[in-house]
Amino acid sequence: MPSIAIVSTSNPDFVTPLVTLYRSILINNLTNTFNFYVFTDHLTTENQLQLKRLELEYVNCAKINFLTVDEALFKGVVTDDRIIKSAYYRIYAANLLPKLDRILYLDCDLICTSSLEALWNTPLNGKIIAAVEDAGYVDRLAEMGVKAQHNFYFNSGVMLIDLKRWRENNMTEKVMTFIKRHPEKLQYHDQDALNAVLADKWYYLHPKYNMQSRLIRREQVHPLPPAELLAEEARQAPILIHYSGRSKPWLEFGVRPHPLRNEYWKYAPKMLRLTSNQHSNQQIS
Repeated sequence: MPSIAIVSTSNPDFVTPLVTLYRSILINNLTNTFNFYVFTDHLTTENQLQLKRLELEYVNCAKINFLTVDEALFKGVVTDDRIIKSAYYRIYAANLLPKLDRILYLDCDLICTSSLEALWNTPLNGKIIAAVEDAGYVDRLAEMGVKAQHNFYFNSGVMLIDLKRWRENNMTEKVMTFIKRHPEKLQYHDQDALNAVLADKWYYLHPKYNMQSRLIRREQVHPLPPAELLAEEARQAPILIHYSGRSKPWLEFGVRPHPLRNEYWKYAPKMLRLTSNQHSNQQIS
């Protein structure tokens, strides 16, 4: 069976959550092999060793690969205290991984609870990516002045990407052009740009593949009853739990505890728990 290709971006503050995510994937996918590609944002040698130890822990199941990105490509992009420049690195995945035709992009603040095989093998039916609707149910396309047949807006924390079709449609150039031309529209940074350019070009995934914090807390009800039924299914049996927003399992102070924080600690190695309070509240995305 071919390896599943997972792509993430990490800075030193997010190495421990990323190790935890990857461990959760490996523990719950024992019949698969994985190639993990990490776009590095000033990772130290020790940071990289933390991740490479997974190769020893899961011999013949995991391969960790590090890739560097030219920061100059993102000069002047919109950032803030939580969304940093390296959040944009994933836009260049098709360029940096020319031999791959499909990847699964995952944010660092996720854990996996079950098999990813069905997600990995999802037919995209001609679409460029597959993603889950953002649980804020915001009408961002209209707010950005983007005309689309469907006004659904996806969360970019989990994206199954057809790199071949991405390249054929020059998506890297199109997304970066939108970012440079419309910085005033990027309230949600590169996620807004991805949605603007990929409007009507993405496949709607079941929310169990990206169960976001708003969904977990039932903060909003989906305006479409069938979609709310899918949301309830996701709450009952999530496959990827996304600790989106400011409340992270590894943060002890300053935010309300996440309702599923204990799920994270099932997969965090004990040696890493000692450093859990050192992580910042930045988000890669």
